[in-house]
Order: sequence, then C-alpha cells, then structure tokens
Amino acid sequence: MKVREVLPDILVGELTKALETPNLMSPSTGSTESLDFVKSCLEICRTHHRSCSSTESSVPWLPTRLIQVDQDSLRLVESAETTISDPFVSLSHCWGGADILILTTENIKALKDDIPFLELPETFQDAIQVVRSLGIRYIWIDSLCIIQNSDQDWQKEAGTMLEVYKYALFNIAATTSTNSFGGLFQERNPHLVQSEVVDIDTEAIKGRFHLVDQGYFAEAVDEAPLNLRSWVAQERMLSPRIAHFAFDQVIWDCAELTACESLPHGTKVWSGYGARPMTFGCKQGSALLSPAKTVDEGLGQWGTIVNTYSACGLTVLGDKLIAISGVANHLRDELNMEYCVGLWRPKMEIQLAWVVQSLQEDRTPRNDLAPTWSWASVNGAVHLQQVNIYEGYDVSSLCSITEVSLRRETDEHRGEKVSGYLRMRCVLNPITLEGDAKSCRLRGKGMEEHGRSADVDSPDVAGAKQLFFVPLFDVQYQMSLEHKWKVSSEIRGIIVQGVMGCPGVYTRCGHAFISGSVRSDTRRFDETYDALKSPKGKAELPCEEYDADSGHLIKLV
Repeated sequence: MKVREVLPDILVGELTKALETPNLMSPSTGSTESLDFVKSCLEICRTHHRSCSSTESSVPWLPTRLIQVDQDSLRLVESAETTISDPFVSLSHCWGGADILILTTENIKALKDDIPFLELPETFQDAIQVVRSLGIRYIWIDSLCIIQNSDQDWQKEAGTMLEVYKYALFNIAATTSTNSFGGLFQERNPHLVQSEVVDIDTEAIKGRFHLVDQGYFAEAVDEAPLNLRSWVAQERMLSPRIAHFAFDQVIWDCAELTACESLPHGTKVWSGYGARPMTFGCKQGSALLSPAKTVDEGLGQWGTIVNTYSACGLTVLGDKLIAISGVANHLRDELNMEYCVGLWRPKMEIQLAWVVQSLQEDRTPRNDLAPTWSWASVNGAVHLQQVNIYEGYDVSSLCSITEVSLRRETDEHRGEKVSGYLRMRCVLNPITLEGDAKSCRLRGKGMEEHGRSADVDSPDVAGAKQLFFVPLFDVQYQMSLEHKWKVSSEIRGIIVQGVMGCPGVYTRCGHAFISGSVRSDTRRFDETYDALKSPKGKAELPCEEYDADSGHLIKLV
C-alpha cells in the first residue's frame, strides 16, 4: 500500500507515530478523564521537564492576594497575612463585558470571610473545580484578586503580572469562551475528536500512525476568542505551563510538550524529512520568551511579540502598554536594555521603522496615548522591524538618537498615557506623497528612477504638506541575477511632518524605503543615496540646530 493511498495530501494532515490507541474519550471536557489528563501532564512536567521547573522554588513568590480553595468554601486571603507554602494556579479568561462579582473596597472584608460560589460566573466555578480535582489550594483570578475600583491598587498589581504568570504552577485558559459565563467545560462528540489510526507498511514508513490535522492547534488555540485579547497574549508568553480548555478537548502546552486528549503523549510527527518533535502553533507563546543570548536575539523576540500582540484587541486603549509591561520587564531584566514606550535602546533607529498593518478600508487611526514615534500610538496591528533579520547584512545607521524624555500619566478611565519626545541627529529630505493612503509613493529630488514605497500611519497623511523623509539606516545585500551576484541596497526611514508654529518639532506619520535595483544604473542610485544622507545644501530646513557634517537636530513628539 502506498502512503498517498492512505493520505492523499500529506500537507493537510501529517502522520504521528502511535504509541497506543487512546480509549474513547468522554462526552465533556469537564469529565474525570479530562481532568486526569491535566493531572498527568502536570506530574510528568514537574518530574521530568527541567526547563519548565526553573521558576519553582522552596520559597515561592506570591501575589498580594489569592483565593483559598477548600472543599466546601472559598475565601480571599492576603499573602502577607497568611502562611502559604503551597503553589497557586492562575486563570486566563475573557471578561467580555459581563456583569460579574468583582473585588472592591466595599466588599473586600466580606470576601475575606466567604466568597459565595454560586454567585461566581461559570468560568470561575469550572476553574475552581479543576483546582480542587488536583488538590491545589490556591488560585489567582484577576477580577477577584485586584481591587477593581482602586486605581492605586490596580496600578500596583498590574506591575506584578510578570511574576503572577511566571510563578503560577500552571495557567488555566478558558480558551474557547467569549466571556466569564462561557465556562471551561464543553460538550463534545467523542467520535469526532478521536484521532484516526492507520497502519502503513512501505519502504519509507512502517508502523501504526495517527492522522493529525496540522491546522487543528491554530483553530483550537491561536484563533480562539481568548487568544485574540491583548492582555492574554502576555499571560500566554509568561506562563511556563498552560492547560487550554478548547472547544472540543483539553490541550496541554509547556516548554517541552504539546499534547491533547486525542494525542496524550505529544508524540513525534512524521513528514517527508523523517521524525521531528511535535511543535504546533500553541507553543509559540512561551517560546517567544526563550532565553536570549544577545541583544539582537532579544530585540528579534520583541519584534515577533509586538507583531502578535498589536493584532489583538483591547477593551481599554490605555492598557496598550500596561498589558505588555510584564514581557517588557522580563526582557529588560534579562538583557539590561533601556525600554522606551514599546521600543528599546540600543538600535532604536531600526525599530523606529515600524509599519502599520491594516486590512481595513481605511488605515487605523492614531491615539494620543503615546508619542507618534511609538507603535503604541496606533490602534491596530503593526509590523515592528526585527533587528536580528539583518544579521549577515551590511547595515549602517544614518541617524543618531541623542535624547529620550518621557512622562507617564495614569487616568482611572483611560489607563496609562505616555508623553514625551526624542531628539535625533538626522538628515531632512523634503518630499511629497503621490497616490492614496493605501498605495503611496515618495516623490522627491532624484527618487523617480528607484523603488520608493511609503506606508502612512493614518488616512489623512497622503495629502499633507511640509513632509520630510528621514533616513534611519541602510542595508546592503547580495542578490543573484542571471547567475551573477550583484550588490543591492535599500534605505529605510520615516516620514515626518512639521508641527505648526514649532520649528524643529516633528511628528511621525509614516514609513518609507528607497531601493536600488540590481538591474538599475548603480551609479545613479549611488548619487541618490549620497544626496539623501548628506545634509549639505539643506541648512534652511526647520530644525533646532544645523551642522553641515552631522545634519539636522530635530525633536520628534
């Protein structure tokens, strides 16, 4: 029998070596069998996975408050007032605008005496059932462990999210529920969930295999309602272990194992290249925060994180920077870098070249919660340049950032606002934009013969006046053309607009790059390149200070 007679399209499903055929599953993810699956995965992980147990210690970090789960009662406890030696579990869930019991300054005393179980939404009740089944005594739930009507307490506790999810024994994820009443547990048809098993006997492959849908984990986890929320993106990255309660089964995800009830062993996947570990999309959360050995690796991780995070939704726009602060703190502590409103020093000039990613008819509008040079000022998905993608290329900086000044303000209703500026020594090049907001090109002296693509940050930029192209860095690389290697170059930068009545002060309003083709006249591109990076003859352009050698000093707000 040929493999393709069994599996016509290897790309649709792959072959997973079957250690054994699992028993028929139960009709609910809240069954004893499902909870035993979580218990088994946790025990295996704690016993055998060294990389997953690095955060466990004899003197654990504890949140300010926890919910103590006894068999017959619940109550809120303050860790500073209680001797707690047991581990705790965290919960990730969608609030979804639901009216639920929350912790307030008015009811905190009553909840320390008793938390009425039946007044909790289904997701919380189900999570407590999971905790009880595992013999764990403590759980952290944001809405019941942070005082929701105290801005001071909320700010304090929001600053501990790194530790909450990092030090939780594992994280329970209400992956498929759109609000707190959706619950963890889902009814299912066991016959539809069970993986198909085939016997194959060929020269290339022999044995019994499960058929695995490669797209299953993306559908069940990555594209599920919970993981489309910005706060949860951080929770997922920081948690060393997650039990996803998905739409049809429970999925376990840690640094060394991705498994589900239909494939409880997380076995190897077979493809045309032989056996390889099973690493589906749901592992991407914690993997994004694997230890970075260099600054470039750390900045590369951050680029991937921001690109994923910015596409998620936020109920309160002012939470945009707070909801990723735990991840930022992790990288700051690991690599000793300076964090500047979503960007990092060093190599900030490369990160400034972020691009708005929008599939909408109009480009996503800006907010006033961050300076325009930060991607956090855009209400939508962005693509942040990943510094490490230029490894091996010849990259040269064409500007220098001399100062960054920031001021944070907190508002009870709007969240956090960061204002401030950066000063940069650069070269201003007057330009106009041709085309509409969805398809722009730069127009300026000497640019016409070269690639000159532009991406504006908001729809009203295309027809704006007093625009300038500021080169940030250039990249030179080799390309193969007609069996010959030729050098190609591109200059990446930002489009800025002068602030009326404030000479030398600018706002960012887009990204652009100018490229020289391997087929084009390299001499002409070199002339354009030299003109763009040279400040000579541009002394009259508005700036705080001009130098014929180092260029214009401007303030970007």
